[in-house]
Amino acid sequence: MMKRREFLAAGSSLIATAGLAPRGLMAAPSSQLDIREIEFSSGLRKTKFDALLRQTFYIHGERAGTVSVRLVQVTGTDQPTNPEQFSLFFRGPGLPSLHAGTYTVEHYLAGRTAMYLEPVPTSTHDLLYRADFCLLH
Repeated sequence: MMKRREFLAAGSSLIATAGLAPRGLMAAPSSQLDIREIEFSSGLRKTKFDALLRQTFYIHGERAGTVSVRLVQVTGTDQPTNPEQFSLFFRGPGLPSLHAGTYTVEHYLAGRTAMYLEPVPTSTHDLLYRADFCLLH
């Protein structure tokens, strides 16, 4: 059993060692998504999708069922403009393929929103889907 004095001595030397460690070895703060900033119900913005980059989304379609995709690219200017114009690119599996149309797109934290998606030709087995936005704020 460790005595109080030994515990305090070990803890203080650990703190001192951490203070001397190079910044690169120390853990960086985790980038957590704040649901209040990214939820779709408060409107769509490029900054929300920037925060959701490389996240998994689910596309719900009548014919194809639910397709799991990943947001791989968000394009558009970072300058505040009105209307705000940007495009989203989702990468999904080769089958089932989705035709151009309006789908319900869901993210586990951001919620659901309707989105017009169209397939983009690629040279890989995966499929790429594009959604274009021109939003007045």
